[in-house]
Amino acid sequence: MLRRDCRHFPGDRPCVFHKQDLVTCDSCLHYAPRGTAVLIVKLEALGDVLRTTSILPALHRQYDPCHVTWITSPAARELFAGNDLVDKVIWSPDDYLPTLLSRTYDVVINPDAAIRSCELAAISRGHTAFGYRLGPQGIVIALNSAADRWLEMGGSDTLKRTNAKTYQQILHEMCALNPKGQHIVLNLTDDEAAEREGLAREAGIDPALPVVGLNTGAGKRWELKKWRTDGFMGLIDMILEGSDAQVVLLGGELESGRNTFIASRFDKRVLNPSLRSIRRFVRTIDLCDAVVTGDTLALHAALGLKKRVVALFGPTSPAEIDMYDLGTKIVPDIDCVCCYKNGCRREPNCMELITAEQVYAHLVAEMETAVSGRDVGEAAYAGDAPGKEDECMVGEPTADW
Repeated sequence: MLRRDCRHFPGDRPCVFHKQDLVTCDSCLHYAPRGTAVLIVKLEALGDVLRTTSILPALHRQYDPCHVTWITSPAARELFAGNDLVDKVIWSPDDYLPTLLSRTYDVVINPDAAIRSCELAAISRGHTAFGYRLGPQGIVIALNSAADRWLEMGGSDTLKRTNAKTYQQILHEMCALNPKGQHIVLNLTDDEAAEREGLAREAGIDPALPVVGLNTGAGKRWELKKWRTDGFMGLIDMILEGSDAQVVLLGGELESGRNTFIASRFDKRVLNPSLRSIRRFVRTIDLCDAVVTGDTLALHAALGLKKRVVALFGPTSPAEIDMYDLGTKIVPDIDCVCCYKNGCRREPNCMELITAEQVYAHLVAEMETAVSGRDVGEAAYAGDAPGKEDECMVGEPTADW
């Protein structure tokens, strides 16, 4: 009587459609076979987990139908809310082993050469595997040539600097997928979409005015991914003087002190809402027309939500970031960009070379594009805007970028 291969059947209770309408399996219009069983192991970091969702459209095309299980970290759990391309998210470490040892998957994907991820991939059972696993002697093994090239780059800052492919290109090659339509998958839930106006009111955002989000942090690992405080403050001065836009300060717990300090220096058009969770962070970005950010979670979230973005780069690779024609990369004109160092004694360093004037000029262009689709009349921004280069060198955009 039960169609046990249906993706909606939980196994230990009736499915949601039976609960709602008392339909039975033999007459249910919602029956959907699980198809190919796919396991993805991607634990962290948050921005990397989010940009890895770009393989999901290609997976569903190539293995149609397929049932996707994703093993991730507790911190990344909330990134999958509203993502209907992932059927099951395993986020508790207590559930990792039962998940891996209780079944066999058709396809196992581990795109991360970190030891913990490779250990989990090594004990998984799959007919086909892509990415990495840990060998019997505790050494990371690349499972194909594309994975081996990415592993080599991970172990060599020199190779990393010469790379010209985006992470998405590399990932699709590693998994033998057609990269067509490889966009980051990040959605609001139905409840979040319904509460959008309420969140705007709570944050003090006037929906009739353009909104610029400034993400002031970049996590703990790469300190130099953060732009300097005086740079953000200079940029805010220009925004307030040159437009009627509102500025929303974005960040997590690590940025709370910095954002409080910045907000205290400006008027009520600079907002510092409480961002208590990742979903709150995502939902607030969704209220913005354009976002200025370093190479961090906010960058991938803004791109996933299809916002206009001005992205600031220094110690990490600008080439790896696919902007999806949604914005501009600002890359300092210095020979050590993409150094992947945690600290720097060079004065001025890469991020100090990025000026508020440079960021504002490109923000003007992005905001003009963003607000052209809003029902707010004429764009609030005035002044000369630069060309729509996908990347620019600080101080002097060139055709090479």
